[in-house]
Amino acid sequence: MTGIVVVSYRSDEETIRFVTQELSKVRTEHRTVVVANGSSREEAEALAGRLPGVTVLPAENGGYAKGNNIGARWLKEHLDPEYILFTNNDVILNGPGVVETLLEAAASHPEAGAVGPEVVGTDGVRQSPEPYLGLWKRYVWMYLCTPFLSRARKRELFRLDYPEKAGEGEHYKLSGSFFLVNTDAFFRAGAFDENTFLYAEENILSERLGRIGRHCLFCPSVRVIHAHGETVNRHLEARKRALLQYDSMAYYYRAYKGYSRLETAIVRLLFQIILLVK
Repeated sequence: MTGIVVVSYRSDEETIRFVTQELSKVRTEHRTVVVANGSSREEAEALAGRLPGVTVLPAENGGYAKGNNIGARWLKEHLDPEYILFTNNDVILNGPGVVETLLEAAASHPEAGAVGPEVVGTDGVRQSPEPYLGLWKRYVWMYLCTPFLSRARKRELFRLDYPEKAGEGEHYKLSGSFFLVNTDAFFRAGAFDENTFLYAEENILSERLGRIGRHCLFCPSVRVIHAHGETVNRHLEARKRALLQYDSMAYYYRAYKGYSRLETAIVRLLFQIILLVK
């Protein structure tokens, strides 16, 4: 039995499409839990009525990390599956066998706490895996250096071409849109950190898994297509979205990478100025 968690926020039609069309490609025995963020009990029951065999849990909109933890804890308490798949509802599985291949990779690499496939956007660009980048490099130097660097040099210096060059094996971060975790390792690591509302969850989980001697395994032999950010884009304008992402990343840098609160505040100010002049 494999557990599957889908967090849905005001996107019932997308969730129904995903569960009925995409999860039907999963051949291994599984149980799906949909966490309906921002939904009442009545709304969750109505969604469950359209998804036979799926557990729908109503929840306050506490964000991505909290929503996924709610689903994972329900699965742990009721079924205790060996593995849990976390997935967005805006993903397309590139044929059957995707989840089964990830399960085989996880079983063959017990040192891995998380396993993810090749994730490609609708534009054909790889979104995963990613390397670690420091705070200043990610949010300041990458933008300030742009006028003085060639495109090739910028891609090399800031490792922007990392996803397209990455091969199978251990990497710092997987895309949070679709990945499998070992249930025991996930909970021993402390599950997702609920101090973030949206963004930075994958970075933090990588750090938490590292603390218990586990890593993230990239498995490019299977692929999913991800319509990155479409749900979020409907609810947040670009600048607000960028600052929300920064605030989550700032928490990650402070809590897990040793940056000071003063340093993240200075970088936030500089990043706001950059957003205004972009």
